Amino acid sequence: MKCFRLILVVVFLLLIMVACSGNEENTDGNSQNADGSTKVTFSYWGGDFDKARMEAIKEEFDKVQPDIEVELVNLPDGEEYSQKQTVMMAANTPYDVIQFAEESYQFASRGVLEDLTPYIEEDGVDLSQFYDVAIDAYTHDDKVYGLPLRVGSVIMLYNKDLFDEHNLDYPNEDWTWDDVMSAGEVIADSDEGIFGMNPIGGWWASTAQVLHSFGGGVLNEEKNVFNLDSPESMEAIEFMKEATWDKNISPSSTQIPEGIDLWTSGKIAMLIDGPWHILSSQANITDFDWNITTAPSGSQHATPIFSNAFHMAKDSKVKDEAWEVIKFWTGEEAQEILAQEHGDTPTNKEIAQSDLYLNLDGEAPENFEMMLTSLDGAFPPQVTSEWGEINRAVDEGMSKMIDLDEPIDKVMPGVKSEIESLLDKMND
Repeated sequence: MKCFRLILVVVFLLLIMVACSGNEENTDGNSQNADGSTKVTFSYWGGDFDKARMEAIKEEFDKVQPDIEVELVNLPDGEEYSQKQTVMMAANTPYDVIQFAEESYQFASRGVLEDLTPYIEEDGVDLSQFYDVAIDAYTHDDKVYGLPLRVGSVIMLYNKDLFDEHNLDYPNEDWTWDDVMSAGEVIADSDEGIFGMNPIGGWWASTAQVLHSFGGGVLNEEKNVFNLDSPESMEAIEFMKEATWDKNISPSSTQIPEGIDLWTSGKIAMLIDGPWHILSSQANITDFDWNITTAPSGSQHATPIFSNAFHMAKDSKVKDEAWEVIKFWTGEEAQEILAQEHGDTPTNKEIAQSDLYLNLDGEAPENFEMMLTSLDGAFPPQVTSEWGEINRAVDEGMSKMIDLDEPIDKVMPGVKSEIESLLDKMND
């Protein structure tokens, strides 16, 4: 009887484990299908555009690799995504191919990602066909851990109608933050709820773009010393505070009506943010003309890249097949599928510079080639093994200083102390 009860308990626990794992997951990591094909699980995040793109690439992959079944698993973005990967890896049932962005180094430093360098060398994949900065973002300790399909950097979108209304010249690739401030002061109208530019310094990429354009940064180039209180960084922070509070050019969070997109509703003259706004603007802007150019410079032109790359789990049981998936998903056919969206830039330089990507058939933005120009001087994010915690500390500190207008000398010591503790942890 005791043995029978023990069997019931074991069966019950197994049922719970299966139920908790969800229908979309591959829990054995080495699924052999009845038809002899091998299953490769592929986790990624994204909305409708991303899902459609991934399915389109899969359709082409199935034509040339019938012996490999790719199971695409779309997961929620953000911290939940990273937590899910950690749980799956801890259970020794990771997804075979995993999309990562800035978290790449965090996972690579834990030894849970496969070094792709031997696969790249054996198959003769020519990395020079990619934008260097895109490969550099996923190269850690001289090992390539991920291959990227797309790349982009901070750009500036601008409302041509608002500039025309005030007889101002349009922004161009030579504009500095002083130019932005001057035009923003003329255009901003608090009574009408119109701002010169969007909120800046609200998240890591916006903060990094402004800091680096002034010659500063959260960390030094070696990423082992706190640099947010350097003279260059302080100048950038003071600029952001002035634009938000002294000049009222950039809105604080309390000035943004709930549920309103200030850019697509025509309430912002200059939007300095990521390339995803291209597709959104094409779909949602009907009442004004707009265009794009590169992000403004301070003492230099510098913008962080946005990208994500496909990685292989160290504990994957189907590594050869997973590599075939990664290779195809970043190869020419996949890049051409991406190019036809005219959104993020393909990492293959030849495809990015072709009409397939650059020709919009008269649709805005007119200066779409600025997407390529914006990559000149672009740099990979300052990722570390403590990226998540450092990023959180900076975001919280910047929010207090910029959005809440708390004194810099009141906030900075706490940010410095927290980040230096994290740097010490990295060096232990």
